[in-house]
Amino acid sequence: MEKRKKSNSKNQYSDKLSKATKSVPQNPSDNKTGKKFFPKPNNQFSPYLSPPEVARGLSTGVLVEGVLRINQKSYEDAFICSPDTGQQDIYIKGVQARSRALNGDLVVVQLDQPGEWKVNHEMVQDFLERKGTEDDNKILMEACIVNPKLESVDDKATIDEIKVSKSVDEKIVVSVAEVKVGDEKKSGVDISTDSIEVVIEDKDKVINISADSVDLIKSSVDPLEGVPIVSASDYESAEDIESKVEKEALKLADMKIVDVSLASTKDDSDSDVIVESTTDAATGEPLASSPKKSRRGKRGGKRGAKGGANEVNSSVTSVNTTLNTTVESTTSTTSRYARKLPTKPLVEYSIFSVLKHPKWQTMGLVQKTGRVVAIREWKHSRVAAGTIKPMSDKNPRFFLFSPTDSRVPRMKIQMSEAPQNFQTRPEDFIGMMFVARIVKWDMVNSALGTIERSLGHSSDIGVRTEGLLMENNIEYGEFPPEALANLPENFQNWSIPPQEIKRRRDFRNECVFTIDPLTARDLDDALSVTLEPSGLYRVGVHIADVSYFVRDGTALDRVAGERATSTYLVERVVPMLPRPLCENLCSLNPGEDRLTFTVEWTINSQAQIVSEWFGRTVIRNCTKLAYEHAQSMIDNPGEESGSLPAIDSPYTAKEISEKVNMLQMLAVQLRNKREQAGALRLDQPKLCFSLNQETGLPDGYRLHQHRESNRLIEEFMLLANMAVAHKIYTTYTDIAVLRRHPPPKADMMDKVVDQLGSLGVDINSSTTAALAASIANIKLSSGTEAEVRAKVACVTSLCSKPMELARYFCTGLYQPEDFHHYALSVPLYTHFTSPIRRYPDILVHRLLDAAITGRRPSWDPVQVQQATEHCNDKRLGAKRVGEASAELFLGLFIAECGPLSQPGAVVQVMDHSLDVLILEMGVVKRVYVDRLGVSKHGFRRVLGVSYMDLWWEDGSKVTLTLLSQVGLVLAKGDRDFEFTAVIEKPEKDVGDLTGLITLD
Repeated sequence: MEKRKKSNSKNQYSDKLSKATKSVPQNPSDNKTGKKFFPKPNNQFSPYLSPPEVARGLSTGVLVEGVLRINQKSYEDAFICSPDTGQQDIYIKGVQARSRALNGDLVVVQLDQPGEWKVNHEMVQDFLERKGTEDDNKILMEACIVNPKLESVDDKATIDEIKVSKSVDEKIVVSVAEVKVGDEKKSGVDISTDSIEVVIEDKDKVINISADSVDLIKSSVDPLEGVPIVSASDYESAEDIESKVEKEALKLADMKIVDVSLASTKDDSDSDVIVESTTDAATGEPLASSPKKSRRGKRGGKRGAKGGANEVNSSVTSVNTTLNTTVESTTSTTSRYARKLPTKPLVEYSIFSVLKHPKWQTMGLVQKTGRVVAIREWKHSRVAAGTIKPMSDKNPRFFLFSPTDSRVPRMKIQMSEAPQNFQTRPEDFIGMMFVARIVKWDMVNSALGTIERSLGHSSDIGVRTEGLLMENNIEYGEFPPEALANLPENFQNWSIPPQEIKRRRDFRNECVFTIDPLTARDLDDALSVTLEPSGLYRVGVHIADVSYFVRDGTALDRVAGERATSTYLVERVVPMLPRPLCENLCSLNPGEDRLTFTVEWTINSQAQIVSEWFGRTVIRNCTKLAYEHAQSMIDNPGEESGSLPAIDSPYTAKEISEKVNMLQMLAVQLRNKREQAGALRLDQPKLCFSLNQETGLPDGYRLHQHRESNRLIEEFMLLANMAVAHKIYTTYTDIAVLRRHPPPKADMMDKVVDQLGSLGVDINSSTTAALAASIANIKLSSGTEAEVRAKVACVTSLCSKPMELARYFCTGLYQPEDFHHYALSVPLYTHFTSPIRRYPDILVHRLLDAAITGRRPSWDPVQVQQATEHCNDKRLGAKRVGEASAELFLGLFIAECGPLSQPGAVVQVMDHSLDVLILEMGVVKRVYVDRLGVSKHGFRRVLGVSYMDLWWEDGSKVTLTLLSQVGLVLAKGDRDFEFTAVIEKPEKDVGDLTGLITLD
């Protein structure tokens, strides 16, 4: 991977922006400041640093700032991005270290001392196994601790902690003075390799160890001998039911639904989310809120933020695995759901030894840790939806509010705010949802809140949806009267004033048409194409001129800027603009004169651009084609179709078909040029639902098909966005609103490449072009069509995890080398083509108009940057809500129509669970081993690849790893809108199943 360090140079606006983004703590108790930040050992938060201390620390590099991301599956774990590109995120452990910060807040972090940083034991072990030299071993094995812990079903062996006394080249010797096997004592158990010398310090220690375990020890000293058959282990569940209550709907980490294509949803064909992943680039977790209550604790020991595969400490996945032995599950004599004690890695490497290694940063061997010392921006609303119940200690003064979002703390609320009859009949309020806000948070485990409103019962999907909107601070109410007052008078019958038409270029006599989803109502882009006598093509992209109606500084502009984006849910859309605008005045409806902003090119037959023109125009759409109509024209050029929509005279279906195919011919060449220049596309499947018109509930689903007609529109939208980006930046280098996409996390991508390489899948991630070529080669690999399709889907999912999200920004506050868009592989990019549903596009329209007319806007770069950051936050919140809405409807569909059998493929293996991609849904679901009905299971790692061994009572057994294909059964979960997934038991003695690595 190419690694690029972020420039430390500043510009004239940096300090101004730094001051502008400071905010006063919202907590009354936060007025205290201290000269130094000392962590409190008790239940209190430490005081924040003062603003001068923060400014001084940031300027000297002692402090770093970033947006806090809390792991939804492990609320103890949080992260901020490292300020240096290519380095691992900074880890923040525990609520106390977060110092009241919530997910999304802009925080200032003080790094811990290097001795307190976390060694990624798993990464060190993988590095030594795959690439380590003798010198590497000498450095990294110094002062390490070996923790072999083995047990069999009958005779259990316990070997106390073994300390490595020194590093030598000859051998490893485990010397045991006396070993007791059953009633028989034996001496002289020696194990030798060529790595290190290990001795048990207590020579008089009597170790109970079975003969089988001794054999295991002897046979497990070489981790490079492939994947052997391993011994079975008794298995019991690892969860504590009382402290690990599941969320009430699916976590987005289990889903990874990238988008939802609705009957009323505008297809995001021009979006550069081609590579944007819904998972967090650093952690592998989704960037989305979920309505499902997560476990307040960790399953099977401590689970880190990388979904278990690259955990902070790796203390679960490494246990006794690099020696190719089976992890023996702790059994419980009291409960199936007894808590599984945290386990240690086989080898605990010393932080001081690892830091001596020259590659500790580039190889991700150590993760820096820190704690929050100030909150620069309180971006989280401190509002949550959840349920209420009495305090566990029967305290009559308070009741407990439990948020559905596990990243928000539980709140104590005064009993005076409780609903009527709650004290006498609390059982009546089970499942009732409320909205609460944090008002004070002095004690780590005791946030105080207030109830804002009641929502209804959690079994009502409308209630759950409203909770999602409120939690993510999405304004979904009616537009205020002052904003509606800015609409044109008599807007129902409004027409374009004649004087406005005179100021514009008139396209009403040209063949202009739209291609959109079948039932789309907000039509914001149209196309035109004409073959000139010279043989050149004149192609126009016409975008709704929203900025004509949304004037800068008006109440309507303020409301649109605050909403920043339309939010698309399964059953409805929360619009950014009032419906009279987005569905009428601005929508390019057929047969109506509409105001547009146009980019027009002259292009030759090789798709080379000869010239381009920008300007305000007026058009009349002659027909509203759906993607299906355009696809039919591409598939059957020249043929008549009786299912086409009305076409205004004098144009005919044949003319429209000819123009569609002209555009298709150019689009194919433009796409080929982009791909040759290095553009990358990781196609993520999109889940679509069909809703019952009477009930509004789902009665079917399908994967969105991205046809040639979709790609046609996408290509010209991308072309327009890139052209406008160049125009506004070359005109206004300090205030242009662009969109950048940083390269993926290098350490995460390198790990994916290494893991796939161990399984025989070669991936080159050095450039976007190389990565795209690698995925294209997989499509040509041997195997059945289903096998190849499953492999491509898995590899695409894995390669998407390290990807960063693209972000809007103001060019005056970044260095030019940071403008680059990784996925599109272009230096400049922006969003221009969807102003009805994206506020940044309106800003870009205003800049483009200024660039054309020469009237420079009086914009301050700092204010522009603040506006773009707000748009980034709102866009992410809208995406979270849309994905969570899809989760709810998927769970509801499975509850009504399940159980369902679905093919799947493994994309991640952890110590007690697997992530499985449901191939026909495009959804990743976490499958917990303790719910599979297996009698035993084992987890191990070999050469950096994780394996899960499963045994059933009837003797069926299987080993799963990345890319393994499985059968899944999806069924209704215990809670509303929740579904579970279990792996179907393979047939006994079936031999080598396709896509499975069997123990036989």
